[in-house]
Amino acid sequence: MVQVQSLQDGSLFVVSPKQETRFDMGNAQLFASFNGSGDVARLLLPAGIDLGDWRVQLRLNEQLLDFREAQAIGRLWTLRGRCARCTYTLISCMASNDPAVYQLLNVENHSGERLSLQVTIDLNAASSQEAEPPFATTKQPDFWRLWAQGGAKAAKPQPARLCVLQGGTVEFRSREHFAWVASQPPAHVAQDARSVTLRYDLTLDAGSSAQLAWGVRKSADGEADPHPWREALSQAEAYAKWLQATAVHSDPLLRALMVSGLNAALSMYKEFPDNFCGLLAGPDYAYPPRLYFRDGYWTAQILLLTRPELVRRHLLSLARGVHADGACPSGVFAPHLLEESSLPLEEQQGRLDWLPDHIDSPALFVLLLYDYVSLTEDLNVLHEAVPNRPQKMWEIAWAALQHLLRRSPNGLLEKPYAPNDWADNVRRSRWVTYDQALLVAALCAGGALAAWLGDFAHAAHFRSAARDACAALNRRLWLPQVGHFANYMRPEYTEAHFSIDALLTLYFRLVDEEKAASMVRAAKCLQTRRNAEQPFGDWGVMSVFPHYGEPRDLFGKSAQPYHYHNGADWPYWDGVYGAVLLEREDDDWRYALTRWWTYSLEQGWLTPVEYFSPPYPPGGMLQGWSSLPAAVLLRRQRPELAPLGAFTATCLGAS
Repeated sequence: MVQVQSLQDGSLFVVSPKQETRFDMGNAQLFASFNGSGDVARLLLPAGIDLGDWRVQLRLNEQLLDFREAQAIGRLWTLRGRCARCTYTLISCMASNDPAVYQLLNVENHSGERLSLQVTIDLNAASSQEAEPPFATTKQPDFWRLWAQGGAKAAKPQPARLCVLQGGTVEFRSREHFAWVASQPPAHVAQDARSVTLRYDLTLDAGSSAQLAWGVRKSADGEADPHPWREALSQAEAYAKWLQATAVHSDPLLRALMVSGLNAALSMYKEFPDNFCGLLAGPDYAYPPRLYFRDGYWTAQILLLTRPELVRRHLLSLARGVHADGACPSGVFAPHLLEESSLPLEEQQGRLDWLPDHIDSPALFVLLLYDYVSLTEDLNVLHEAVPNRPQKMWEIAWAALQHLLRRSPNGLLEKPYAPNDWADNVRRSRWVTYDQALLVAALCAGGALAAWLGDFAHAAHFRSAARDACAALNRRLWLPQVGHFANYMRPEYTEAHFSIDALLTLYFRLVDEEKAASMVRAAKCLQTRRNAEQPFGDWGVMSVFPHYGEPRDLFGKSAQPYHYHNGADWPYWDGVYGAVLLEREDDDWRYALTRWWTYSLEQGWLTPVEYFSPPYPPGGMLQGWSSLPAAVLLRRQRPELAPLGAFTATCLGAS
């Protein structure tokens, strides 16, 4: 059984790590995954290259060594072991921005005899095929339509081919070349169709120590640093210190949660060709590379408090995916992937779409723009030219707001019978509390942005529309018989269970105190510790309860109770729930913000998970928007900031 402890410095301490113990990390160019055996389990450049993996074995006088403990923080994964004759440490690290990963082994001989240590590393290519993977480009006519509708899920990054050159040098060949580097030459090299085996021999005299470093980095022209791992380790240690200095808390559990959340959000920031950069969702969503309106909004909340310049870059790139009429997809593909920059502007419309027409995306775009400007006072971004678009940022936000208003007759946002909001395995329609709450908040944000630009007539217009939309929300979607909002309703059906996303009505202060108190009481059914009707004990906060009642509205994973949108725990929604409870000084805030984290550590999950529930496999690790609970805690330490939802309260005339 793997045991994980939160340490006072914000790191995680793992007792008896196993091969399945996993720690992910990322920088602006790369995602990497390590395990408890010292292996590199995945090495992926989201720009489109899979470098494969490698396995590490240590043998001391033919005795196989394993690791007894591990420590994780940021871009550092440290494994430690000991036997009767020596102690050994393996540090895995990543540079700040370079597409490079290194491992550093240190062995100390405590015995009175000479020891022989063998380090065997098996490099494994991602594929033995040299051909381009399916759906790798959109050069063929209308290929982009397959990508937009979900065909991109079949795309795979280009696998690097392993090549051993004369003298034993190993290269990872793809459209970009990477080289294996080590502090000493291997004693033996062997190659087959898909792998290369390297063996390094170390001899330790009595009482001495020995070091060995190895890794992979992008090949560079000219003279290269012969010891690049030293700088990478220094950068990784500095990054860990920055995380610790930024995410400070006296409670070790909360501090580790904050450090891990901040690191997860920063790991999502990636840079691509054509001046395109921003926040991915997670390593499992890294290829084809796309920026999400929805995931990015919640991921950005902690970066607004720590690295707002990254959010600015994300916004400018995301704006490239807003259509001329203001409609938005779920995500925006990196343009270099589809060779968009070579197309006339009129032909680019929609070609960057990942899953078109997501009903919540326009609102989340406007809200993130508001959040950025309100925290930084950077009004210049509103006049910023968006790459490859004729409009400025404010004009694009304006189009998004107008799109929302066109879809909201009588103040109610009308959603089609389609899975096109965050619950994308559920066909919610026609009126959805979550989407309506975002509409109100986005209109309030639009009013504030217009006022900051001195356009007071349109500021008043958006504020008036927000009040109408808020009144429609409370009039149409409130269910007095159960004391909370419906999840969604259409003329012939109402989904009346409690859905955690309805808490946006409290997060954005769209209800009076009587309704707010009633919602908080009703939401307790989502806490598994308070819900005896679910059979799995105390494991977190369910996203809905009871489960969805109309089977024809469900498909995929959400068709199964307790799975995905149908009752799993989503840490980003726990962040919303916890923020609401903190604002109300409700003692349940700690459970909402931390039970997902303590449950994760009990399972040996060392980075924020996408979603989970006991009967099913968890979602992706190192998920960006699961940093929201950490953002809530960090924001709580900034009393100078306006309370959550204050801008909507002002807009709507609430006290």
